[in-house]
Amino acid sequence: MERQYQILIVDDDDDILSSYQDYFTKQGFIVKVAHNGIEGLEKLREIDFDVALVDINMPNMNGLEMIKQANKENIDTDMVILSGEGEGDRNDAIAAINIGVSAWFEKSRGVMSDLLNKIKELSGFISLNEIERLLSALHQPDGYR
Repeated sequence: MERQYQILIVDDDDDILSSYQDYFTKQGFIVKVAHNGIEGLEKLREIDFDVALVDINMPNMNGLEMIKQANKENIDTDMVILSGEGEGDRNDAIAAINIGVSAWFEKSRGVMSDLLNKIKELSGFISLNEIERLLSALHQPDGYR
């Protein structure tokens, strides 16, 4: 049985949460959402996510603060920053690098395939079709490869 990879999306915008959740669910991921950094951190403590997509600007606890706290608690999840157009500056980018953020993407429809590829790379995602193709190649007699 194929392992389903889990991602967490943390954003205070319900439209973003809904559209990203729909998109990544259709791509075969188990997707959970959180509406702010505090809720995101709670979910990270409960579930072993492969990747978390984290909005940089949220009320109560911003994305960088949430990731710093997750690191302090040794939560082993790859973190990707999501920012609105023009959000985040050079200092935020440096801070993100220093706390081990894996990637930074602006929220837009145009980046979804690149974001999907990055999530697959970070999670080690291999589709069932690819696994079957590799297994069938291994089971072929030597003369048939």
